[in-house]
Amino acid sequence: MFKLGFATVALVIMGLQYNHILYKEQPKFVARVSLEETCDMELKSFSIQNLRTGEIKPFSHGEAFIRASEKDTLKVVLNPKYTQVRFDGAEVLAQKMLKINQTCVEPTSLDSIFDSFNETFSTNKSNL
Repeated sequence: MFKLGFATVALVIMGLQYNHILYKEQPKFVARVSLEETCDMELKSFSIQNLRTGEIKPFSHGEAFIRASEKDTLKVVLNPKYTQVRFDGAEVLAQKMLKINQTCVEPTSLDSIFDSFNETFSTNKSNL
């Protein structure tokens, strides 16, 4: 009887230790995020959002500070006061110090260049 009780207690302790190791919470830190952008907007128009927690912090003088862990994903979003505009910003894994380059102008693709050539030099004269 004593052995059975001892074995049960030992199994419970091992299970708790295993659960603690498996589901150990990632250490939290304050991420310092720098933003460089090519948009025609002021830096204060942007914020950084922790997608796991939903927390949003605005950029001030090109930097924002937000709580995160190493497994969190951070996303550049517009400041919440701009509700009428939609913006899909860059997503990155959280680190203690981050530098994000956000571009608002899509790079010119080869397809768009050839489409432009076709429109300009088209032999179809129906547009005249």
